[in-house]
Amino acid sequence: MNKHTQEELNNILLAKKLNDFYLAIIENRDVILTDEEYAEMLKREIVTYGKLPKGLDMLLNQVKTNEELKQYEPDLMRLIYSFSQIRYLAILTMIDDDVYNIANAKYENLKRNKIICFDNLTKFFNDSNARVKIFTPEDAPQLTQNLALLDVDDASIIQKYEDDHIKQKESEDLTTEFFSEILGKARTLKKD
Repeated sequence: MNKHTQEELNNILLAKKLNDFYLAIIENRDVILTDEEYAEMLKREIVTYGKLPKGLDMLLNQVKTNEELKQYEPDLMRLIYSFSQIRYLAILTMIDDDVYNIANAKYENLKRNKIICFDNLTKFFNDSNARVKIFTPEDAPQLTQNLALLDVDDASIIQKYEDDHIKQKESEDLTTEFFSEILGKARTLKKD
């Protein structure tokens, strides 16, 4: 999906206005995770909300306590994460025809995930208290390369947005509405 080098992405993001960015809550769809997706998920701090599918919690306890079943624990955990309600905060924008998550510096796979809440960034920030700028590994040791990221004077606003919406009971799929607002028309996700 990467049509651009990181340097090109940085330039595209730096040229965008703040109203091109959206705070959003992303939730996984009920799709079995691939090995790569599961490995990526384990690298991040995962926040799960909601209940496990019926019976999986009991099965997980059996796998953890039964010596013969312990060998299946990684596969079972992947299954549990696939069908658990996993949500995270994202700052989204469009790059070409794809949705880009600036906070995680990656394109969002909207066949795997859905947007369940979104608001234009300018509802909370303006040019006086937020900007997109280049961060280097010297600025943020967790970075491995220069990245264009959102720089805000008051990060508690973003934290409050996450706190207000991450545990919402409803998880209506607002992905089509997101495209309608950004593109001015609905867009259907292509099937594999």
